[in-house]
Amino acid sequence: MRRSAIKFLAILAATSLLGGCGFQLRGLAQLPFVAAYVDAPAGSALGEGLRQSLSSQKKLAEKKDGAPVLIKLSSETRSKNILSLSGGGKVREFRLEYRVEMSAFDAAGVELMAASPIYLTREFSYNDDQVLAKESEEASLHRGMEQDALRQALRRLSYIKR
Repeated sequence: MRRSAIKFLAILAATSLLGGCGFQLRGLAQLPFVAAYVDAPAGSALGEGLRQSLSSQKKLAEKKDGAPVLIKLSSETRSKNILSLSGGGKVREFRLEYRVEMSAFDAAGVELMAASPIYLTREFSYNDDQVLAKESEEASLHRGMEQDALRQALRRLSYIKR
């Protein structure tokens, strides 16, 4: 009985400390526009992610003409570079890079957000004995970079001044 009372008091103290310090979950980025059209190259992972996010917030414009905000993505590139080699000349580490340029314009063509790069890198070790596992790890790192880029893009869009 005494232990359960102590546990209850400890939990109560922890929750009151968290509540008192102003802790709050991040939540969705509040976008300062009614609707936006995403102009992205075909197959753009970030473009598709932005469309899904805007659609879930009911802020996706279906047509470019008449959209209050135009989000333009360009120069989306991915690269894989050798970071280090073993003494025998085999690859030991790779660096993955993901880069995309993002800008935003209003319906009149006035620049709301200057073209700015989103640039992410990830490094991973490589072993010839674990080819399938390393390919899976690489794909997972690419998905993680795409999600990070999406969060950065939404955060930047939330600061647009109209």
